[in-house]
Amino acid sequence: MAATNRQNTDFLFRQADEAWRTEMAQRHGADAPARLRYAPEARGEPGSRLRQAFNARERAYQLWLKARGLGDFRHAPLTRTPETIAVGAVAGTPLSPVPLRA
Repeated sequence: MAATNRQNTDFLFRQADEAWRTEMAQRHGADAPARLRYAPEARGEPGSRLRQAFNARERAYQLWLKARGLGDFRHAPLTRTPETIAVGAVAGTPLSPVPLRA
């Protein structure tokens, strides 16, 4: 039963996402779904087809999460400080002050 529910929510979300992407592309251009996904324009005006598609997509997403026992990460607070990514020299390279040891 749980596997069937997950499959159903996969299908439901794909259908709702496709409808939303189609409305976004018609209203804002072909690259709009990727470019404006998190912008206010993604929601559409109240009563518009874009708003209906957005709301259906959000409901499908919530069902998809629920079927998997997941929470909506978009509303979760940052739990730790992001790690700094080291960029630059590697030990033993010409830019590194640390010699490579054998």
